[in-house]
Amino acid sequence: MHIFLDGGFCFSEAPWLSWGDIKYGLHRGFLNSTGVVEYAVKSLSADSPAEQYELACLTGDDVNDVQECVSRLAVKGAQDVRGSEKVWIFLVFLWVFMNRDRYQDPLGIVEELYADFDYPESVAPIVRYMPAADPSLEGEDQLFKNWSNMLELFRKELQASRSG
Repeated sequence: MHIFLDGGFCFSEAPWLSWGDIKYGLHRGFLNSTGVVEYAVKSLSADSPAEQYELACLTGDDVNDVQECVSRLAVKGAQDVRGSEKVWIFLVFLWVFMNRDRYQDPLGIVEELYADFDYPESVAPIVRYMPAADPSLEGEDQLFKNWSNMLELFRKELQASRSG
């Protein structure tokens, strides 16, 4: 299942994204080139590097130009692929959670994404077919509570690790 997030959503929920995170999201198809440009524009500041200004001036139509700018920006920071994957698990699952009323079966979407992300242990508590840690806490209502709790935990962990 492919879910494309826009740059505005990514910036509003995760203004602390690194350019390595953006590169990972672009490469994996969670963010398209237009979304990357939108994120670059929204995150511009007086301290932004020249490459970010260059990226913000692009339209996003030329994918190669966007990828080249993002690669140059990502080189300047530390690359943490596992951390980047966690960021995108958080953002994708957050978007689906916030928009769950758009889906006939949002927990089915969770199952597809669980597989797409190669079955991360942190997501197992919100997957219908996985056994509950406590059998008295079963059912769809509990899965949605677990989902909300998982997102808050991810948000706190990621903010703490990225704001330093």
